[in-house]
Amino acid sequence: MNEEPELQPAILTNAQPTVSQPSLQRTKLRVSRQFMQLIGTNIRTFDDKNQLVCFAKTKAFTLREVITFYKDEAKTTPLFTAKARNIIDFSPTFDMFDPAGVLFGSLKREGIMSAFAQDHWLILDRNGEHIGDITEDSLMLGIIRRHVDLVAYFIPQKYSVTFGTVEVAEITQRKNPFLVKYDYDIDSSFWQENELLCLAISSLLAVVEARQN
Repeated sequence: MNEEPELQPAILTNAQPTVSQPSLQRTKLRVSRQFMQLIGTNIRTFDDKNQLVCFAKTKAFTLREVITFYKDEAKTTPLFTAKARNIIDFSPTFDMFDPAGVLFGSLKREGIMSAFAQDHWLILDRNGEHIGDITEDSLMLGIIRRHVDLVAYFIPQKYSVTFGTVEVAEITQRKNPFLVKYDYDIDSSFWQENELLCLAISSLLAVVEARQN
């Protein structure tokens, strides 16, 4: 009988999100998901050398999301788990846990505004305190993108990730009929201090957008 491989947790220290002074160096990632998958969604994150750094496969139909993200497609090295607080929530909050089960932060989507106008997420620390924001670039463009299908192919969504007045990352979405990609440009100091949070931000954006579509 073949034994299941033992899961080894990735060694990442992200007990509480921290923000240093912005650096001049940038870390570039690329997140991709296949378009219109019927049996779930594969979310892959690659570094600037095209090496896979994060992977998850979500279920097609589930009442309450619980998604484990791994360092590899074989699912041997868990990075973090995102758990939705409520069942079929129009304004979902995802609590994020490291491989030891320790909460390191949450992401809360602002419901009606995000669905119909301009996407906005709150970044919460482990105590539930609001410490940052993920905001779509334009209210006007946000409305147009949601109601004119082809616009999103030519004027892609852009998100700014901020902590207070400090912008720590920018995410740009690109679509074609088969694949949705997110170009992720992160301040290198913030990436080094908050790897799990950085991966969670882009991955959950991709998951929720897939559900919305």
